Amino acid sequence: MPFSSAGTEVLTLETAKELKRRGHDVEVWTGHPADADTAQSKPIDHYEYDGLKVHRYNHNYMFFSPAKNIFEFEYYSLAFKKYFTEYVKKARPDIVHFFHLLRISTSAVDVCLENNIPCVFTPTDFWVICSTCQLRLPDNSLCLGPDREGLNCCRHLARNFMGEKERYISLLPGWVFALFIRAAGLSRWPEKKYSPMLRSISLRKDSIMERINKTDRVLAPTRFMEKILVHNGLNPGIVDFMPYGLNMKAFEKKVPKKRGERLRVGFMGTLSEHKGAHLLIEAVKLLPQETPMDVKIYGDLSQFPEYTEKIKRMAEGDSRIEFLGHFPNEKIGEVFAGIDVLVVPSIWYENTPLVIYSAFAGSTPVIATNLGGMSEVVSHGVNGLLFEKGDAMGLSGLLKRLLTEKGLLEKLSGNVRPPKSISRYAEELEAVYIDVLAKRRKR
Repeated sequence: MPFSSAGTEVLTLETAKELKRRGHDVEVWTGHPADADTAQSKPIDHYEYDGLKVHRYNHNYMFFSPAKNIFEFEYYSLAFKKYFTEYVKKARPDIVHFFHLLRISTSAVDVCLENNIPCVFTPTDFWVICSTCQLRLPDNSLCLGPDREGLNCCRHLARNFMGEKERYISLLPGWVFALFIRAAGLSRWPEKKYSPMLRSISLRKDSIMERINKTDRVLAPTRFMEKILVHNGLNPGIVDFMPYGLNMKAFEKKVPKKRGERLRVGFMGTLSEHKGAHLLIEAVKLLPQETPMDVKIYGDLSQFPEYTEKIKRMAEGDSRIEFLGHFPNEKIGEVFAGIDVLVVPSIWYENTPLVIYSAFAGSTPVIATNLGGMSEVVSHGVNGLLFEKGDAMGLSGLLKRLLTEKGLLEKLSGNVRPPKSISRYAEELEAVYIDVLAKRRKR
């Protein structure tokens, strides 16, 4: 904040504010994507946001990456380690709580270990096993994590990040990949450009899991997240199940929903392919133009301009679809008062996006993809409806049901229950911190 305000940032902000309100001293460290000049001239800067002291690491892959191996630097940064070590030795925090390690890397965990600082980790997505965070392959099929030696990850990242002439590497047989990976550690191995990168990708999961398994506690927000991480090497003995909490202040003032003849459908989130706004537009376009429906799409229109232009073209000529941009988080209660149902059409597993909890706080049922953490909290036919990944026709059918099936919307709305409050969440975190600190003192 304020440069990015997706779910992880909102959760971190609200948790930090609530812990501060409860009498704790809280400071936030964050990694910020910066150009090379900023990263070189001002690697760390400091500011205050909403009463919180923020330390910002200006991160640039190419500037700090040793030997330009961005794949290793992505998950272990000696540059960040240096700055965080200086801070920890001076500030001596009682405990460090990680909500994400993107751009600061697992070197931050090493700093805590080396300085005997207890630390806990809340994974808000799948970064610890997938550098793209989404467990989603280039063809949009889903993945359960790296295979043996990370060969599937090597292929994926070669397709994504190498130049057109070099992407042939992704087509090499598995044994060739394995040869490059094993040989890269040999000083006499002649190929020095790609083999170190492939080796770094291959070692990524084990390197990260080795460090995560040395944290004092991992707080899994969904059972699905817990299952996936344990499957990929997380020690189940350090895991606690702890769903997120939500700041309910924006919903305290009950704004009555003024339902009319038209179904008011909402989408809120990042306007990027993995969030699936295009599926909602496609589903709406499958219904006749005269269908009494208004679709309100909320999200930053400038963050991913190519995708935004794509979905605007898809919606062109359909007066039912409106792009309303970003709104301040404190206005979220008012926004939910203006919709009858929220659609979360993500094409990746997600991890219970906070927007679903916000919908429930606003007494709004949810139509979501039948995947991962979403289906853990949205029960089909109870507090919402589920459709299969990428199935625009199925989503279209569910929207039609809400319009034609008498009493369905009212039934779903009546079954919505408010989520855990941020106050309750902070109370649960305090209990974890106290337990961790007590066990540390007994060592």
